[in-house]
Amino acid sequence: MSLKTDKTAFKKRLLCFCVALVCLITAVVPCVSAEESLDEMQNRYEELEKDIEKNEQALAQVQQDIKTNEQKAENISSQIEKIEEQIDLLDESIDILNGDISDLQSSIDVTTNDIESINSQISEIELQIEQTDALMAQTREMLLARIRENYMAGGTGSSLELLLSSGDISSFFARKELVTSVSENDAQLVNDLADKINELNDLQKELEEKKTTLEEKKTELDTQMDSLNERENELESSKAAQNSKKSDATEKYDELKYIINELDKDSDVYKKTIKRQQAEREALEAEIDEYIRQHGSSQGDIPDEEYENDGDMMWPVKGDTRITAGYPAYSDGSPHWGIDIVKSDGNTRGQPFYAAQGGEVIIAKNDGNWNSGFGNYCVIDHGDGTQTLYAHSDNILVSVGQVVKKGEKIGIIGATGNVTGPHLHFEVRVKKADGSVSRVNPLNYVSKP
Repeated sequence: MSLKTDKTAFKKRLLCFCVALVCLITAVVPCVSAEESLDEMQNRYEELEKDIEKNEQALAQVQQDIKTNEQKAENISSQIEKIEEQIDLLDESIDILNGDISDLQSSIDVTTNDIESINSQISEIELQIEQTDALMAQTREMLLARIRENYMAGGTGSSLELLLSSGDISSFFARKELVTSVSENDAQLVNDLADKINELNDLQKELEEKKTTLEEKKTELDTQMDSLNERENELESSKAAQNSKKSDATEKYDELKYIINELDKDSDVYKKTIKRQQAEREALEAEIDEYIRQHGSSQGDIPDEEYENDGDMMWPVKGDTRITAGYPAYSDGSPHWGIDIVKSDGNTRGQPFYAAQGGEVIIAKNDGNWNSGFGNYCVIDHGDGTQTLYAHSDNILVSVGQVVKKGEKIGIIGATGNVTGPHLHFEVRVKKADGSVSRVNPLNYVSKP
């Protein structure tokens, strides 16, 4: 199927964005190997984009000539492979950006702590200066009072005149004649205050240095924040580009899904296409298993009380239902690690499905994309080593980290991903104490009502 004009224009804009994105990334990433990697990724991305455009032209020609479905399937499969490779490249770019953002945030945190420390030191210095200023004023008043008393008693007025003619207390204390006109105690007081003046001058100098350092730190922090904001914008743009590519791949999968049904089941194209789809599905199954290994509960674990896990799973679809495909294989012998459930009256799409047991949602994909054939799906960990999976939903109603109760509505049955019709694909997986994950027969845990 040829792309519409607006979609072609969008892809060109997307390509331009990706070129600009990589230029921005390589401009700020200090690691040479990372720069080379991004350059190579961008070159490969552009090559794939050219191949995709050529394939679009080929697909358009196939449609005009009304040629065989096999040729269409080959072209669409090639498109899918290239788009998925572009998605992988975007994944790598996102990983690099996430790493850079993490590093920048750590640097910002360190700089922020430095600024807080300097601010604290400045506050302490300012307090000392304030205290010294007060002491100077107090001492000056004391000396003035004593000199006045001396003067009123008939003593020399030279000290008073000297004090009053001084421009400031520092110049007053600098005049050595004063020391001879005051008592020994006053002389010691003057000397102590002179030391305070020197200390005050040192504090003022230190304060200026601290403020200069603070200004430099603030400038550094502003620069880091600007860089972080740029990286976060780039990350969001990369994710948007990735979502667009996933949507493109899903469109191609949908085209291919209907063409495959028209192919000769003995043809090489059909076998190759089915084999590739099975490989994708197996890769996703393994990815889910690995996630459960890393994050899921194990047999022997005690479920959190909030799960309200009563140890007895319920059938995930209410009403009269039937199973259209069972565990562990389809009728053609290909692997099928769950059961497919539909409503007996045929009114399946749009019907709700429910959590078979209480637990926590650990995976939730609700983007409407192919997702290796699962479409929209979610996985719930029940806290005792069992996990349930629900796939092909039109809409997943829960999110990662959410705790659900047994019988709580978690999604709407649909036909997303690789399906021939609306149904709920339901699986049960078990993580043993040794960390291994098994995909087990759901009918050993639930019974159709």
